[in-house]
Amino acid sequence: MGAACAAGGLALSDASAEPALAAAACAAAVFAALRAPLLGALGPALILLGFFVGAARLAAIDVPAAKVRDEEHVTIRAHLLTRPRPSEFGATAEIRAAGGKLGGVRLLLRIPRWSRLPPGTDVGAELAVAGPLRAVEDESGAAASSDESSFDFAAYLRRRGIAGELLLDRARATGRRRAGVGGVLDRMRRRAERAVAAGMPAGDAALLRGMVLGQDEAVTETVREDFRASGLAHLLAVSGQNVMLLAALALPFLAIAGLGPRARGLALLCLIAAYVPLAGAGPSLQRAGVMGVAGIAAMTLSRPASRWYALLLAVVVTLLINPRAIGDPGWQLSFAAVVGILTLAPPLQRFLARTLAAATGIGAGTAAGASPERLTRGLTEGAAITIAATLTTAPLLAHHFDSVPVAGLPANLLALPAVAPAMWLGMVKIGLGQLAAAVPPADALAQLLGPLARIPVAYLATLAERFADQPGGQLALPFRAPAAVLAAYVILAAGAAAAGRVGRTLGPRSNEAGAWWRRRPRTQRLAAVLVALAGLALVAARLASGPAPPDSLTVRFLDVGQGDATLIQHPDGTAVLFDGGPPEAGTARLLRRAGVRRLTLVVATHASRDHHGGLPEVLSRFPVDLLLDGGDGTRDPGFRAVLAEAARHGVRRVRAAAPMTIKAGAITVAVLSPPPRPPGPPPEDPNPRAVVAVVSARGLDLLLSADAESDALLPLDLPDVDAMKVPHHGSADPGLPQVLERVRPEVAAIEVGPNTYGHPTASTLATLARARVPTYRTDRDGTVTMSIDDGEATVETEH
Repeated sequence: MGAACAAGGLALSDASAEPALAAAACAAAVFAALRAPLLGALGPALILLGFFVGAARLAAIDVPAAKVRDEEHVTIRAHLLTRPRPSEFGATAEIRAAGGKLGGVRLLLRIPRWSRLPPGTDVGAELAVAGPLRAVEDESGAAASSDESSFDFAAYLRRRGIAGELLLDRARATGRRRAGVGGVLDRMRRRAERAVAAGMPAGDAALLRGMVLGQDEAVTETVREDFRASGLAHLLAVSGQNVMLLAALALPFLAIAGLGPRARGLALLCLIAAYVPLAGAGPSLQRAGVMGVAGIAAMTLSRPASRWYALLLAVVVTLLINPRAIGDPGWQLSFAAVVGILTLAPPLQRFLARTLAAATGIGAGTAAGASPERLTRGLTEGAAITIAATLTTAPLLAHHFDSVPVAGLPANLLALPAVAPAMWLGMVKIGLGQLAAAVPPADALAQLLGPLARIPVAYLATLAERFADQPGGQLALPFRAPAAVLAAYVILAAGAAAAGRVGRTLGPRSNEAGAWWRRRPRTQRLAAVLVALAGLALVAARLASGPAPPDSLTVRFLDVGQGDATLIQHPDGTAVLFDGGPPEAGTARLLRRAGVRRLTLVVATHASRDHHGGLPEVLSRFPVDLLLDGGDGTRDPGFRAVLAEAARHGVRRVRAAAPMTIKAGAITVAVLSPPPRPPGPPPEDPNPRAVVAVVSARGLDLLLSADAESDALLPLDLPDVDAMKVPHHGSADPGLPQVLERVRPEVAAIEVGPNTYGHPTASTLATLARARVPTYRTDRDGTVTMSIDDGEATVETEH
């Protein structure tokens, strides 16, 4: 009870003194009513003590913020604390100033797209960085980020102890590195990263690093969104599950080594002490580390461990480190999951065990410790923990993210068999990476384990992908007000209590039914179980297969934000994709939702991030027969990554040079531009020489011109078409009226998203309106789908 009072005071320390005084008064009244005079004196005192200690801690955390002067241009030496995380506008990373007036201050480094860190820079490296500072505004002001979102970015920065932002102008490596304990951890982390990735493809290695080291910055946005939408995002954030699995992995080896209980406990404490900072020491991992240490200490000292006391101790410790952690969604979800596991999992496990025993006979009359008994206990415990954590985190997910992943429960249940093997193999690879410094053959062993580790990781990625795409997988449930969250938990508690009463009432009847079932001949029971398993397998196969391709010729102008991606699908299964949007658009996911299983042709119209950025992921996720290369000899690194990915997967590549006709199944692609490029370097502006093509199938002619505007289009022999994509996201184009007069489209689509360029311009929209061309926009209409049946075209919009 004392720990709960102290935790309450710490939780209130970021507010004014009045709530803390009110909480202390309420506690005194409650304990007085319970006739507990000692608690009546101690509880309020601990609440107030927690409040003042937390306030002092916050004051210390906020001292560096006073050193950050808004708009001041500085040049400082700083250590890189995190890898750059890509975003739509560049990348962000965390740094800590290594000296000067900002010495020790933690900053968010904003790296624009036109800038980058020196090659080979990794965590712990010292950089000389220059740029203007931006202060973190207080909660009453606007968020420090320029992102237009209801997300309070300033509060997020404060929770992480970040005092301000530095907008990078230039960066230079000094050749020095972080020293001390931080430097030791940097070296250990580098060895761990290399070992985890050894022997695995880049995508799978990024996932495994996220699972065992919490480093998910290399995981693509599409994959990250798959894990979020499927309810499996917790697998990419190290948590209590990691600490539990680490202990379970280490204990047999420690026992084989002949260590006694106290020595084993000490070894486990050392492992946890090394693993928590190695994996980032986030709030959920801090909680897991404290709980693990408390449990191991109790086991070592032969004292009964109170899981509730360990949980409260974890709350106190994490809030002592940073009282603002209580506002972090990850912190809240982590503790909510543990509370659910402590309260709901035990009765759920007993219910599932009784049900399984009644159905199979295993567990009823089976010798204690027998293999079937251990197996069924493991299955029922895993399922009970998953269900309990899913239920108790749902209200908080609705509060913070306005939706609940309904697919999360079955996805997590199906993920159970793969999580432990993936984690254990990743942790073994980490251990081998540390050994490699003294025992070089350990590196080779980590390499050999790569293909084995890839199996469970690839299974989890496929599971996330399939469940993310299920219709109705996300339930919109915006619990904006805290009162709504509280009401949801009250309803959840009432439902659990009611379920318990019903279970106790039906207990005798279920026992009778179980006894009747066990008296059936074994062959009948086996046949029934096999039929049930076959039914589940059919359902799983249906879920895994994804949506079917369309039955009619379909053109989709995909909503990829400010970028281009156009998909043409023929009923014979042929699929052609023009461009892939920017990297963060998740085009691969949109293709899966459209029923694409294979791409006959991919056209990279020109070198522009908002056109080619999403193609490497598309090429890695789908079989592709042919890539039409419209790069025009560009040296752009992003476009060259497209070509490298195509080569890696053995995709045939053809350079685009008009005139050219490509047959992709029943779809014909007539390339009208660009003509072969004369010798010399590629042009600085790739737009006029972007691929211009007419796609024809089943009586439909579609003009796709990427970013090539009228000055590039009018010299071409343009035919009449049924539909067109308006060039360059609807930019101002004086020659557009002549283009429309030549091609006379019946439908036009503008692929555009939120932007600062003014696309689509008023003049372009007015030109289309004067030409009486029905025009659709992906920024307002979402994905625009045109279907052709019996020569008739119908257009549907997503919004």
